[in-house]
Amino acid sequence: MNGPLLQNSLLVAGLTTLLAGGLGLVAALALATFEPRWRGWFLGMAIVALALPPFLVTNCWLDLLGANGILRRWLPLNIYSLGGAVWLLALMTWPITAWLALAAWNRLETPQLESEPALHGQALIRWLLWPMARVAVAQAMAITFVLALNNFAVPVILQVPVFPEELWLAFTTRLDEAGAWAAAWPLVVAPLLLLLLLRRSEISWLRTEGPATARAIRRQLGQGWRIASLAILFGLILLSVIAPLGQLAFSARTWAQLPGLLRAAPDVIWNSFFFAAATATISVAIGLVSWRLPLSLVLWLPFLVPGVLLGRAMISLFNGTVLYGTATLVIAAFTIRYVAIGWNGIAIALRGVDRDLTGAAQLEGAGAWTLFRQVRWLEIAPQAAAAWYVTYLLCLWDVETLVLIYPPGGETLAQRIFNLLHYGHHAQVNALCMILLGLALAPLGAWSVLRRLAGR
Repeated sequence: MNGPLLQNSLLVAGLTTLLAGGLGLVAALALATFEPRWRGWFLGMAIVALALPPFLVTNCWLDLLGANGILRRWLPLNIYSLGGAVWLLALMTWPITAWLALAAWNRLETPQLESEPALHGQALIRWLLWPMARVAVAQAMAITFVLALNNFAVPVILQVPVFPEELWLAFTTRLDEAGAWAAAWPLVVAPLLLLLLLRRSEISWLRTEGPATARAIRRQLGQGWRIASLAILFGLILLSVIAPLGQLAFSARTWAQLPGLLRAAPDVIWNSFFFAAATATISVAIGLVSWRLPLSLVLWLPFLVPGVLLGRAMISLFNGTVLYGTATLVIAAFTIRYVAIGWNGIAIALRGVDRDLTGAAQLEGAGAWTLFRQVRWLEIAPQAAAAWYVTYLLCLWDVETLVLIYPPGGETLAQRIFNLLHYGHHAQVNALCMILLGLALAPLGAWSVLRRLAGR
């Protein structure tokens, strides 16, 4: 066990959790004061913040605060540091706490606010909002801690030594497989503890009416708290979404490099799309055929452990077989890691299907296939599409699972970007990120076209 390295990893994960948790909780306060239409827009921006590739966000801040960064003269901060890693990881994970806290406050009702008009400002947060959200916030912070502890791309690019990088070096450089597996136990124990924590039930709040109105929350929260929380929310959106996308879109060198890279990397582009689309489709299919089984906790574990460990386990299992060194092995590894997303999305959707409709169809003599096609699928199609798309995005961004097992000619855009970032090729990285974002948006564009052709 490398004590200093474990301490470094725990510092990165712990400080990221505290910063992302605090920022996310304040952002949730601001979101709760918006009317539904505006709240949905800002929630969409939060989704973008969580979904952006880690290397895109990292490259943006390297351009801003790197050795030759645009802001380095006025803001002489060292991005290549533990603090830099914490900052970037917090910018990418604050939506987790914001979403879960806001979901907890969705159970708040207007009469609960009106019953005690003097309960406002800090007292409202202390005696009502915090008790309602504390379990959700604890769960969100636990998820953030595990994701930050197991993050590979950001610390490696910023040259911060952490356990996932050490495992990668042990497997690939020092060839110390036994030592790497022996040292990996903290990265396996942490997800197990998280899964046990997530089994805790939340506080039961009696609910007789709909959620409290944004107007009532604004009135009780007070102008001071609302202005402060809005300022933090807008700052988070600016720094975690607008800055990376703006830096990517408004760089002339990005557009200059784009045509050449499109001509030079068709195979890499195809690999990225094929691995991601195949994995997402298989994951959703597995959910459709096994959603009744109690697999949720088991499936989440591979998602929460470092992808480097999963990749090395796949090598140990399949070395010497016909699958080794093939695209099939990559898709299998991606499926094992990300099947929890598709499976849980499908399972939750199918368990929520209207039982009256199902019963009526069965009384009419509908068989299993007819029942699925004409009743269940029509009800769960949006959720299934969302589960497919989230899995697709995660596979597009993945580097750590692939880095040890990609076959000859099987390099992806994410992997090429990760490699180029180490050598300072920021213009090429930006152009490749633009292509990767194009792949990310391609399914949405195809879906819009199909809907128009169908006349919907």
